[in-house]
Amino acid sequence: MLNPRTKADKEYQRVSDEYDKIKYKCSCGHKTMIPKWVDKQVCDWCGRYVFKTKQDEFKFRLQEKMRRVNNGMY
Repeated sequence: MLNPRTKADKEYQRVSDEYDKIKYKCSCGHKTMIPKWVDKQVCDWCGRYVFKTKQDEFKFRLQEKMRRVNNGMY
C-alpha cells in the first residue's frame, strides 16, 4: 500500500506540471498563466501584454497599427 503522503506528493507534482504548461514569461521576467482559450494576458507585475506565441503577438500588433491608420492617427 502506498503511503498517503507520497500519494499526495505525486498528485501535487502532477498539478504543478500542468500549471507549468500554461505559464508564459513576460519581458520583465515575471511568469503569467494564460488559459488555452486566451491568446494574450496582461502581466500582473508590469502591465504589458504577454502573448502565447510570436504569431499571436504579430497579429495583435498588426491589427493595432491598422486601427490607428484607419482612425487617422498616422
